[in-house]
Order: sequence, then structure tokens, then C-alpha cells
Amino acid sequence: MKIKSLVYVLMGTMLVTTSCSDNELEKGNDGPGTVDPVNASPLVKVYADEKGENLLAEDVFVKDGSSRTITLNVPIHADKVYMEYNTVSGEVKKASFALSPVTRSESYPTDFSYETTHNASVTLSLPEDAVKPTAEPTADYLFYHSTGVAMFEDGWPKESTWYDEDFNDVVFEYDIKVSECQNEELMEIQGSKEELLLTLDVRAVGGQIPTQLGVVLENLKSEYVDRITAKLSLKGGQGTERLLKQVQLSTESEVSIEARDWRWDQDDADKKRYAGLSVNTTPEEGTVIKLDGLSGLHSDLLDGTPRAYFQTTKGAIREGLPMLRAEVRLIGKDGLKGQDRENQLKAFRDLILDTQRQNFFIVVNGGKEIHMRGYKPTSAYADYAKDAATMSGNEAINENIPYCNMNGFVWGIKVPVGTRHAYEKVAFETAYPKFKDWAKNNGASYKNWYEDFEPEETVKYW
Repeated sequence: MKIKSLVYVLMGTMLVTTSCSDNELEKGNDGPGTVDPVNASPLVKVYADEKGENLLAEDVFVKDGSSRTITLNVPIHADKVYMEYNTVSGEVKKASFALSPVTRSESYPTDFSYETTHNASVTLSLPEDAVKPTAEPTADYLFYHSTGVAMFEDGWPKESTWYDEDFNDVVFEYDIKVSECQNEELMEIQGSKEELLLTLDVRAVGGQIPTQLGVVLENLKSEYVDRITAKLSLKGGQGTERLLKQVQLSTESEVSIEARDWRWDQDDADKKRYAGLSVNTTPEEGTVIKLDGLSGLHSDLLDGTPRAYFQTTKGAIREGLPMLRAEVRLIGKDGLKGQDRENQLKAFRDLILDTQRQNFFIVVNGGKEIHMRGYKPTSAYADYAKDAATMSGNEAINENIPYCNMNGFVWGIKVPVGTRHAYEKVAFETAYPKFKDWAKNNGASYKNWYEDFEPEETVKYW
């Protein structure tokens, strides 16, 4: 893009969330619905917006007559959050609360000039018309939630004239839920048991050479993970899902599964496909999760033309096609005490409160890893420095900022959930006209740039 020095410097994680409200992290939430004021739960939800679209935390227990202070990861421009609560009249209302900045104990990663989210604390108290708490034991767990879309270009380390900058070579949606035990008596009985549920859904692949996508859950290492569940499935509309392969509650530190010879549906005329999922908690950087099989998602033929790109080529979008989903559940260790317990809690919780610990990437032919600005490659990619050194002049890689060259060019971005991706060879700033102005103004204006898109240049259904 033309504004190389500014583009995506602001692109930290935009925390746009939905809801999860079950202690096992696997059951859905049908929303508030009709409230029974007698049996209503004393738990509250916290949103970044008054409309209730951006959920930050749920199942927060606030005692009647007292207050509760929690730390959240909020949009950087926000100065307050909204607590949703049930009233004695049976209504669902929201009350606003001012935020207080929280200083992180470390700068991570380094040389980020701007961020779109930041840590802040908020003190919550129940309004007078709130349903009074009836049973504190129902408030055993607090749930944090982070979700969004990752978009990548596959040309690393080159920034060349043919580069179309559409950021659709790989597009996937991610969703991370973390539970934190907040019942002190239960903590003493079972130790600090945390859980994380991650889903990665492949939305589009607009490049020939990507083979895998993945994420490093930084600092979440094997010493904090007791059991792993890994699952491959096809995620359809209306919550439908078709299981391809899974392994449940493995105690191994490395888990891998494969699904071979599967098709989208019975009417799928394309070739049979392959998918592989691996989870490795042993690397020094943290847990590394990879989903393989991207290169096999393209259509073999489109009206006699070979290799229509997967869900990016105009005229070849298959509306309503299920998305290939990788699901990983990581369960923390029981019985930890003292500092060990606090360290495990921090390792899980920081993945939401400090979303820069969510290190998303793709892998292309030859094993090259492509990460977002400021994020380091995994230990498996030993040739990063060698590959980066192939650039020269103004296009040289910035030695202080991984995956960012001296022009400010990057190869991956995070955007809010639901953001459309561009059609093949449509520049991102063409698809989103206000994005350029948002970047130039350091995020101070055009905060909702992603809501203003060119309908004919972006994919509506996938």
C-alpha cells in the first residue's frame, strides 16, 4: 500500500467478542431471553460498547453491597465499559463504569508504536435495581473471550511490483475462550484449574503456495497443560458441524491427527481432501498449533479453467460452504499451590488480557513462516534471518521489528470478526476506503473503518 510507514502499525488485536457461558467451555449461550427475577443469575457480563456487541468478560460475580475490580483488554479509545445485569422487574439493563489504565509489567512485543487495545481495570458494583445474588457457588468461573479475523499475504520476504496487497492469500477466523476459577474455596480444594478453547476456521485461501496456518500461544507451555483435546471438523451454518477426526483428553505433550479423503458434502465433485492438526506444548516460545491442508482447498476446475482460488475468485464463491475447523482444548493442571498456581493462571489469562501473545502465522512451500508485524517466528523456522537478509535498500527488513520492512510493509493483519475479505487482486485500501485515513490519523478517527467497505470488491458470503 502507498502509506507504507503507517499501514498496520496500529494493527494490534481488535477485541470484538461474542459470548460463552458454560463452565466446560463447550456449550452455547442462547442469550438473555426472558428473565425470571426470582431465579436470575447474579453473574454479570461486561461489554466494550453500549449496544452489547463487544463482549469482554462474562460470568463475573459481584457481591451485593460490595464492588469487584477486574482487568480487561479494551479498545484503546474506550474510556468506559458497560455491565449488563438482570433487574428485579425482569428487564436486562446496562450500567456504565469508568476505566483506569493498567501498566503492563513488560513491553511485549517490542517496538509497537501503537496498539488498538490496551489493559484497563474497572470497578463494578450492582445498581439498586439489580437482582440480588442468591448463591455465590454458581460463580465458580470467570470467562474471558477474544475473537477476530487474520488475513495474510504469502510473498515473504519480498515486497515487489506484482504484489497485489489484497490480504486474502490466507484468511481465517479465530476464537479463544479462557476460563479462570474465581471461587477461593474451590481454588484451595482443586488448585488453579484453567481451560482454553481455541477454534480456527479457514474462510479463504487466495494464494497458491500457503500450506498451513497456525498460532503460537506464547508462554503457555507444557508445565501448565495437563490434557489436550484436538478436533477437525467442517463448520456449517446455524451451528451445524460434521466431525472429521478427533482425539480427546490426551495427556501427551504433543498431539496430532489427520483426516484424509474427505469431501465438503455428498454433491462435492472436487477431489478428496486432506487436513492435519498438530498441537505441541514443548517449544520454548509456548504452545504451537498448526492446521495443514490449505493447498488442497482450491477448486480443480472452474468452467474449464484450472485452480480457482478458494473463496476469493469472483464467480467462484461457493456460498454457504462449510469452513474447515480446527478446535483445540487445553486444560490446566490441578493441585498447584502458591506461585506455581499464580504462574499458571497468568499464562492462561494473559492470552486474553494481552492479546499480543496470540501469535498467528501461515506456512508456505519450503517451510517459510509468515507472521504479523512484531511477532517472532517459531523455533522451527531457523532461516528467518537468512531469508530477511535477501532484502536490500528501502525494502530491507527492519532489524528491530520482525516481519516489517523499512517501508513499513507487513504480511499479516488482524481485523474484527465479521470483517469481509477482498476479492482476488483487489487492494485492501480499495476494498476499505476509510482504512487509509484511519491509519494516517493513528486510529484517532474513522475507528469503524471496517464497516465502510466496497460491496462489489469484497466477499459477502463464503
